[in-house]
Amino acid sequence: MTLTIAVTGATGFLGRPLCASLAHRGHHVRAFVRDGADSMEGPVHAVAIRDLDDRSGLRVGCVGADAIVHLAARVHILRDSVPDSVAAYQRTNVEGTRHVLKAAAESGVAHAVLLSSVKAVGESNLNPWTEDQPPAPTDPYGQSKHDMETLALEFGRDTGMRVSILRLPLVYGPGGTGNAHRLLALVDKGWPLPLGSIRNRRSMIFVDNAVAAITVLSEASSGTRGVFFASDGADLSTPELIRTIAAALGRPARLIPVPVPLLRAAGKLGDWVHSLIPVPLTSIEVERLSGSLTVATDRLSEMTGFEPPFSPEEGWSRTARWLRNAQGDE
Repeated sequence: MTLTIAVTGATGFLGRPLCASLAHRGHHVRAFVRDGADSMEGPVHAVAIRDLDDRSGLRVGCVGADAIVHLAARVHILRDSVPDSVAAYQRTNVEGTRHVLKAAAESGVAHAVLLSSVKAVGESNLNPWTEDQPPAPTDPYGQSKHDMETLALEFGRDTGMRVSILRLPLVYGPGGTGNAHRLLALVDKGWPLPLGSIRNRRSMIFVDNAVAAITVLSEASSGTRGVFFASDGADLSTPELIRTIAAALGRPARLIPVPVPLLRAAGKLGDWVHSLIPVPLTSIEVERLSGSLTVATDRLSEMTGFEPPFSPEEGWSRTARWLRNAQGDE
């Protein structure tokens, strides 16, 4: 079935490949872009808006649409420099979502797919989280995503709009940023990494797997209300991740087995030094590298039949090729 699907955040890391994928599958895609932004590639209709509070612009793009995919957000920033990060996250991720949902409902859109984050639930766990896990976000970004979910689910109950929320772990892939991509650069440079003794598990998702999960939710005809987790379906430890990246790059994995308590002590020292000069190793960084954070994806699979089309090895191989092309090595 051919659908008309509107997409916010269409020029972002996930937005561009999603719009291209939806168009390739024969859907009519309306991509919301900020005034003055680059136009979209291929058979995608760009709709200019001022910002997420531009309700009239949002309504124009939503008229006649079957579904809207809301990707636009203020993303997680590890060292946020704005004076009031709580207000900044709430303004974009919560109030912005309110504007989008209202405009979509006023235009007759029946289905909204919203992108959330595992951080809406928390930062670490010992066993994989299911969608029944009580949320306990630990930072302003995670709290804003939890508040966004609450708002969206209540909006769906009040209006009858079908609301599907997809919670993602760390997303990696060509053009991405974040801790995993910093590891990519470090492994490529051949730096020895003191992470060989870590025994954790982390869920991640390749960008094309994330696009496939969003697509399957967008195309689902019924029964996909509520919250869903998605991932690559294979959880790796930090040393396994580094070995996977190294194999994709054709580099050796230079892992030094430093005990985790010693890493934590170095992180605390880094906290003190960071108050004077930026340093790469702080307590937060150590916990992200040594802690576990995994999710169960059974509900999405059972409700939609979704299976990740790419393995972590394939995802990182594609990411490594992108890095090589960006460096001009190929």
